Parts: sequence; structure tokens; C-alpha cells
Amino acid sequence: MNRWYDKRPRLGKRLDEFKEMDQKIREPILNEIIGLVKKNKPKLLNSDFRFDSFRLRWYEHDPHLWLVFNILQLADVAILELVEYYLENRRLVR
Repeated sequence: MNRWYDKRPRLGKRLDEFKEMDQKIREPILNEIIGLVKKNKPKLLNSDFRFDSFRLRWYEHDPHLWLVFNILQLADVAILELVEYYLENRRLVR
């Protein structure tokens, strides 16, 4: 595969978990990621994102997933590391 997040295997593994995750569990996590980005790099939320309705990826069927994946695709390493750390450690904080 040649996805943008394959370059960061630890992050990619966590992002792939969203595919099978129940929406009730997924939504608070996505909201937290959006909050992290809003706090640390708010301009990312104002980016022009691509939407290709001809060929939807699995994460483009949910608006929050679509937003998070598009934000992270444009994010710098610091934001990616922050989100990666959050996703790996969120279970420890609960």
C-alpha cells in the first residue's frame, strides 16, 4: 500500500483501528484529536481539503474521520507525533 500514513507505522496502525471501531468509541477519540490540533496548530483546520466522491476511501464515509485524516495528512511531524502519542497512551489515561 502507498498511503501517506504508511510512512509512520505506529500512527498508521492506530489510524487503521478506526476502520472497525464502534462509532460510540470512535467519536470521542476523533474529537480529542481535533481538539489537540485546534490547540496546537489551529490553522490546519482552515485548510482546503480534497473530496473525491467518485472514489471514497473507507474513512471518507464518516465526516469526523474524513476531517481527521485530511488534517493529519497536512500536519507537520510535531502534530503527527502528538496524535500518535495520544492514540498509543489514551488507554492508559482512562
